[in-house]
Amino acid sequence: MLRKILAACLVRLHLVERPDFFVVTSIDMPAPNELKPGKAIVVGPRQTPKWMTFQCPSGCGTPLLLSLNPKRRPRWAVASDWLGRPTLTPSIRRTDGCRCHFWIRKGRVEWCKDSGKILPEN
Repeated sequence: MLRKILAACLVRLHLVERPDFFVVTSIDMPAPNELKPGKAIVVGPRQTPKWMTFQCPSGCGTPLLLSLNPKRRPRWAVASDWLGRPTLTPSIRRTDGCRCHFWIRKGRVEWCKDSGKILPEN
């Protein structure tokens, strides 16, 4: 709770960018209605997390489930900073549905140019 308040203050003061995602942990897999926009859930024990799940940031709302198990393929690795902003590697590429391709770095979604998502012009 304190971390969220501190993060909100830093965003309001323009010291950090507003993240698209904050990470939380859970021992059990969340129910679909527990997946909220901006909430990434790492599932499993803190020492050996098994999964990361969140709603697709494209706007389609599809729940994404990514393996964090180093013995499985494909697999991802997640780290979070002291504000609870996740960084996920490698990128996430959906080949069905909304066909989006993106990175999550410091809680921010970075769209890849080959994404099916319509990207804003700079």
